[in-house]
Amino acid sequence: MEAKTKTFRKTSVDDNGMWLLTVPAGSAGNETVVVVVRRVEECRYGSEDSPGAHVWITCSLTLYGNGQSTPQTIVAHYEHGRVELFSVEFMLNEFLPRGRGVGSWIMQQIVLWTRSLPPETKVRPTHISSVDAKDIRNLYRRSRMWRGLGFRFPAGETCSMPLRAEELQLPRGRYSTLRVEPLASGVRRLERCYRGLQEKIVQLEGKKRSQKQLIASHKHRPFFHMWHRKRGQIPDVKCDALPLRAEKLSLPQSGDSDLEVAQRATGVIRLATLCAQSQKRILELERDLASLSEELVDLQAHPLINLWDKYRDLILFWGWGIGFLYFIKWMLWHECSRSIATH
Repeated sequence: MEAKTKTFRKTSVDDNGMWLLTVPAGSAGNETVVVVVRRVEECRYGSEDSPGAHVWITCSLTLYGNGQSTPQTIVAHYEHGRVELFSVEFMLNEFLPRGRGVGSWIMQQIVLWTRSLPPETKVRPTHISSVDAKDIRNLYRRSRMWRGLGFRFPAGETCSMPLRAEELQLPRGRYSTLRVEPLASGVRRLERCYRGLQEKIVQLEGKKRSQKQLIASHKHRPFFHMWHRKRGQIPDVKCDALPLRAEKLSLPQSGDSDLEVAQRATGVIRLATLCAQSQKRILELERDLASLSEELVDLQAHPLINLWDKYRDLILFWGWGIGFLYFIKWMLWHECSRSIATH
């Protein structure tokens, strides 16, 4: 009897239970990146060397988002032949976009885990909250969501009918642009993306610096560029630099504490944020280059206008000066001519 009541716990996190979710940018927001880590904790009779039957199993999906200090955890619990899909009412936090397929994907993962349990496992009834029951739109949405999972509600009731695990269905949501990939491959993609973006940023910044130097040279040395333009040689300035590199990220592993998992997930989200910031920087540099190119083309196409802009004050000064001297000369000549005529 003592051996029968002896239990042990085991928590597992594997590569197949970690995902990177990317929600494309909507009309009024940026791209949203979410790291999802699944943990399966089980309590069994016996020992790790000789495990027995399950006492209970808990499957939790923890969602880490950008700018979210506290992640959201969704828990399904199995015990004594019954499973409860959600320990609390299922509702996405504010940092997760609504209506973009994230909720449907989370339900799919919970249903897939539940269907791995014994087929005769009973699913605890679910209740539609009183808040949703007061709003006809929320009531219809919640009812459609639970019915899509296989739950059935008696007419006028907010509590579902009995259900077995084998009767659960995968939710069939609308078409979604949600991108789901294993965390390991997602991190590799982000690292490649970041390196490529940094290399492009360095190239664009070099071109921008070269364009500025060439424009400044056109403005300060117009005769030099007119001479080279006539001979078919226009000097150019090249700028080479080494690209920046993203540091290697370590993925969550079994045995990591909640803090370590959160730190590793935050590192992945930060890398995704750096990629988004790099893309914005590239757009800014491309706009600056387009503006500088227009200015450079204008300088090369109208060199005389550039000469006038540079030497306008000098030309006006010497023009007025020479004109004044010629006027004095003419006055003197005129006076001399009159004096000679009178004598």
